[in-house]
Amino acid sequence: MTNKATAQSILEQDEVLRRDDPRWIRLHNIIDERSLGIGDYILSSGKPSKYHFELRKTTMLGEGMSLIAQVVLEYMRRNGLRCIGGKVQGAIPIATAVCFQGELEGYPIQAFFVRGEEKSHGRRELVDGYVSDKDDILLVDDVATSGGSILDAVKGLHKAYPGTTPRHALVVVDREQGAPATLAAKGIQLVSFFKRHDFPRIPADA
Repeated sequence: MTNKATAQSILEQDEVLRRDDPRWIRLHNIIDERSLGIGDYILSSGKPSKYHFELRKTTMLGEGMSLIAQVVLEYMRRNGLRCIGGKVQGAIPIATAVCFQGELEGYPIQAFFVRGEEKSHGRRELVDGYVSDKDDILLVDDVATSGGSILDAVKGLHKAYPGTTPRHALVVVDREQGAPATLAAKGIQLVSFFKRHDFPRIPADA
C-alpha cells in the first residue's frame, strides 16, 4: 500500500486530521482558549447566535498558523492540489501560511484571494494573487456556517477565471449548520479540522 493510500485509509472522509494526533489536540486547545466566545452575537449572515468563533485569533497566532499550515499542506499533497485561496478575510492568513509552508517543504503552490468587490483602481482585480486554470483548487475559510462565503469565492473565481471548477473546500471549524450539504450540491466536498460538537462549552441549545 502506498503512503498516500495509507494516509487516506486512516482518515474519515470528512476529516483533515486524526483526532488522536497531537496537533489536533493542541489546535483544539488554542481555539477553545482564544477563539471561542459564549454569549450573544450576530453572525455575518445577520442571524443571532449564542456562540461565536473568532478564528483569526488562531489563524494569525504564530503557533496556530504553523499547525494549520502543516496539516493543510498534507491534505493538499494527498489530493494532488497545487492552488489554494478563498474569500477575504478568512482565507488570507490560511492561504498565505500554507503557501509559505509549501516552499519550506519543497511542494510549491499558488495562492490567491477573492475580494468582496472589484478594485476601484489599477487593473480592477476581483481575484488577487495566482490562480491555476489547469489544476484543481482548494478553497479555504476559517469558519463555515451555511457555506455562503465559499460559494461567494466560487462566483468570484468563475467571473475572473471561467475555466476553474473547484471541487475541494476546507475550513478550520464547521458550525454544522448545513454547509457540507450546500456545497456538495455544487460538486464541492467540504472537510474541516473541527465541528461544533468538538467544543463542549457550546450550550446544547445554542
